[in-house]
Amino acid sequence: MSILMLISAFKFQNYRRFYAGTAISNAGNWTHRLAQDWLVLQLTGSATALGIVVAAQFIPGIFFGVYGGVLADKFDQRKVLLGCYGAGAILASALGAFVYLDLVTYGIVVVAAFLLGIATAIEGPVRQSYYVMLVGDEHLPNALSWNQVNLYFGRLVGPLTSGVLIETIGMAPSFFFNGFTYLLAVLAIVAINVNNYELATTKAQPGESETLVSALRYLRTNKEVLLAISIVSFAAMMGQDMQVTSALMASQEFKGNAASLGLLGSLAAAGAIVGSVAFTRKKFALDLTFMSRRVIYVSMVWYLASLAPTYATYAIALFLVGYFAMGVNISGNMSIRVFVDARFYGKVWGIYIALWLTAIAMGGPILGLISENFSIRAAIASGAIASAAVALLTLTALKLGLIQRSGVNSRK
Repeated sequence: MSILMLISAFKFQNYRRFYAGTAISNAGNWTHRLAQDWLVLQLTGSATALGIVVAAQFIPGIFFGVYGGVLADKFDQRKVLLGCYGAGAILASALGAFVYLDLVTYGIVVVAAFLLGIATAIEGPVRQSYYVMLVGDEHLPNALSWNQVNLYFGRLVGPLTSGVLIETIGMAPSFFFNGFTYLLAVLAIVAINVNNYELATTKAQPGESETLVSALRYLRTNKEVLLAISIVSFAAMMGQDMQVTSALMASQEFKGNAASLGLLGSLAAAGAIVGSVAFTRKKFALDLTFMSRRVIYVSMVWYLASLAPTYATYAIALFLVGYFAMGVNISGNMSIRVFVDARFYGKVWGIYIALWLTAIAMGGPILGLISENFSIRAAIASGAIASAAVALLTLTALKLGLIQRSGVNSRK
């Protein structure tokens, strides 16, 4: 594959502008998230309180994960994105002002997380739909692939930036920085030339609600895909992304500062990036057996993280968790791409996102409660053990013939 094919989406000026704006904004989002977690721990010292904030952050996505595509079809996508980024700038800057003026309370943080979660939940599916107007159908897969790089860039740069800002200047600049990056995203969208939109050949289909119900019925009959996305979501609920537990480990177990937490977040992202490259280059059999084995692999490293005696060993374990977790996530994503009928692809993907976000929203408080009533290490270990147990049960059921294998590509 030539270099030009790898970067084909960037030949469109509108896409280059939009990509630059959203890449910077995504880094700002992760800067905000780390500062938010650290702020909650400074205000409350409570693992449960941190879990509730994480839940508030993801709950809005539960609804919009399913219906986001409908919103993208009904409204002017450019205006919706401008509204989302504008709202994000106001909310992030307002939280920064509360922190700077020493007026911030835990309740304000929860409300800000929830409101910003609404803006983020709307922005996500609309942004995905907007890409086709920037690059057209032919180059859409390339644009979506680079969107993943965009997300990883934010996860890699944002936490470390936030940690450095908090330790050198203070807490408020991390939130102000996010507000500023949202404004840059607004400017990027304003700079887009609507006269240069690409013509999309795909059209929205009528009867959206009925189609969603049909997709739910279809998914119920496709046991392999249903189990695949359920396993991925369960691992997410039990803390596979380590957002809650890493904040607690850095602050309470290792007595570190915000910069040490930022480094952990960036290392996990680096592991995910390496894993993404490694696993997407490999050829493998797309089935539950392969996926369940990947869950067991990540659970083993995940469990070792709970035993890490020092900050350095925990950081190494976190990198490895990010690496192997990407294998699980790619398996889940590919199960939809390969085994889902093309008529239901978009809706099943939306259901997957909603289920995944629901799991994370539920998992935050659960991990917080385990950490407070037992220990942080117990929360990490229990998540690893539970995920491995689900994978082992799946392997056993497959061996006994209790789960029917798809075995073929069922997309048409």
